[in-house]
Amino acid sequence: MKTEKKLLCAAYSLFVNKGYYNTNTKEIARLAGVSIGNFYNYYQDKGEIYCALLEEYSINSCKAMQDLTDQLTALENRNAYKEYLSSILHRLLDCDSDRNKFFVDAVVIAKENICVQSIISETEEKLISILESFLKKRYYNRKVNFYIRARMIYVLTDQLAKDILSVDIGQQREDYIQLFVDEIIHLSFEL
Repeated sequence: MKTEKKLLCAAYSLFVNKGYYNTNTKEIARLAGVSIGNFYNYYQDKGEIYCALLEEYSINSCKAMQDLTDQLTALENRNAYKEYLSSILHRLLDCDSDRNKFFVDAVVIAKENICVQSIISETEEKLISILESFLKKRYYNRKVNFYIRARMIYVLTDQLAKDILSVDIGQQREDYIQLFVDEIIHLSFEL
């Protein structure tokens, strides 16, 4: 188990710093401090280790989304909802730089690797399902297509978070985050 964890950490570091296509299995093994033969005892190729990292990310993302929606469900006050959501977004965006670098090549890799494509699609659907359940619980007495609303929240959140990370100016980024929070609140709180 220790060797596998070392391989995953090494691969993640190299994928973040060099990119998927500029990393090879020998480098991963070397950084992990294991032989290339030992690498192949765990993974067939770098595509398989990338999938393992995506699986781990998927599990953590779904758990984090479930925790977030559980917390938001408990909040009835719009201001408390906004404050909590804003603090979560700040925390996520502060630590998202490496994660963004890890995903830079994901769309291209997914075109070549059915496993990557499958993990990304399944994760998106799980996250949307969690959002849909959240909306259904919150607005149990409303006749709304919660799936479409949940999908909109997911797509907007995914794209805007990437865009916010590209804004370097402090106040401009803060304004962007607050407008982003307002849109999420509009879609999820004001039904």
